[in-house]
Amino acid sequence: MKISASRDELLGILSLLGGVGLFSTVEIASKIIGPRVDPVVLTFLRFFITGIVLIIICIPMLRLRLTPLSWKDYGIFLLNGLIGIALGITLFHIAILTMEKATSAAVVFSVNPVFVILLSRFINRESWHLHVWVAALLGVLGVSFFAYESGAFLTVSLQGLGLMLLAAFFFALSICISRRVVGGYGAMMLAGFSALFGSLLLLPLAWYRFSCAGFGPLVGAWLPVAYVVVFGTVLAYVFYYFGILNTSAQKASLAFFLKPVLASVLAAWILNETINGYMIAGTIFILCGLVVTVFGSYLKKRS
Repeated sequence: MKISASRDELLGILSLLGGVGLFSTVEIASKIIGPRVDPVVLTFLRFFITGIVLIIICIPMLRLRLTPLSWKDYGIFLLNGLIGIALGITLFHIAILTMEKATSAAVVFSVNPVFVILLSRFINRESWHLHVWVAALLGVLGVSFFAYESGAFLTVSLQGLGLMLLAAFFFALSICISRRVVGGYGAMMLAGFSALFGSLLLLPLAWYRFSCAGFGPLVGAWLPVAYVVVFGTVLAYVFYYFGILNTSAQKASLAFFLKPVLASVLAAWILNETINGYMIAGTIFILCGLVVTVFGSYLKKRS
């Protein structure tokens, strides 16, 4: 039994690392896609397909439920999809196009755990402690360096920074909502229905923008789009949730520390992005804020 448990946990850790590694490539692939595919269309494709796949995986769990899903349950999925997908991820893709570097996009979005700690006070009734404010201050300091990512305070950099922070805020709000209700559904079921409903909310706007541009841009960028949809979203979510089921949420949080680091390395390797001193300093502050967020919460629970 111990050997089997250890093997399952090892597979879980490897799955977490695989999921985070795939998540880390989304900003890179999105930069390669560029403005050829509208961000709304890309978000719809990503999460419509992901939602369907995750729901299919959850069919056995749906059959085992003692009570069928109610209109209230679907309302929760709809709200979570609106905030996390239709707003959060759409703004994320818009911000990637606005910011000069994929590295900056990945690092700034990684500040969302700080927003989670701040929002959880109101949504999840979690108390604030000193480490919360220390983490928030470190995150703000780190993000401020990315307003200078080009070596000057450019309006476009500030716009991209603001959009990415707003995306991180909505994503963090979705995480807090998920924490509150996930016990009644399971992580994969909640993510599947939220992804599907969030994408369907985008369908009218996505269809309008797609009809204006036609098939040409999508056909021209089909390879990176397919990569983002299949590997950066579907497989990434499957690996990530399989990892959570076989390890723990805390290990999942720790694994996400790798995302901005991996994204920075990949951006330098694939996109030939240069990383200046301001970006390095900002990354250090944000990662320190994330460390304080996770380990501060852990020490609080142990005390």
